[in-house]
Amino acid sequence: MQQEMQDQEFNIKQDPYNYMLRVLFNRWKPYIIRAISFDQDAGRPTYYSAFFKQLPITQKVLSQNLKELEQDGLIERHVLPENLRVEYHLTEYGSTLLPILDAVYDWGWHDMKKKDIPIDPLGEMWHGYRKQDASRMHQPFKNKQ
Repeated sequence: MQQEMQDQEFNIKQDPYNYMLRVLFNRWKPYIIRAISFDQDAGRPTYYSAFFKQLPITQKVLSQNLKELEQDGLIERHVLPENLRVEYHLTEYGSTLLPILDAVYDWGWHDMKKKDIPIDPLGEMWHGYRKQDASRMHQPFKNKQ
């Protein structure tokens, strides 16, 4: 009877929302997954150094997020021994998250438009809401101080 009562109590640690917050919806993981997917769509791998051109992220935070995404089976890490470069690819399983990320971005974009909240133009370029400017998209922080 005691176990049956415990099974009916809410346990946030076992809740799918909580699981998704850890796996996908922290500050950086959606951007990392999307950066890898955009590179894959363009037929190129994503190198570790590319994240620093696309995101204002520290090495420690990036490394931790990449490690977690790899442990969760969402990305694969390949070390190229000839030049010690590391490249990242989405796994087939990781690619199943793209429609979820697109839906979340789309909902946010429409709601921000409706409420007249300013929207980042670079994000709009990446997601097809604005004409793409390749020079800004691949090095968005190059000219920032």
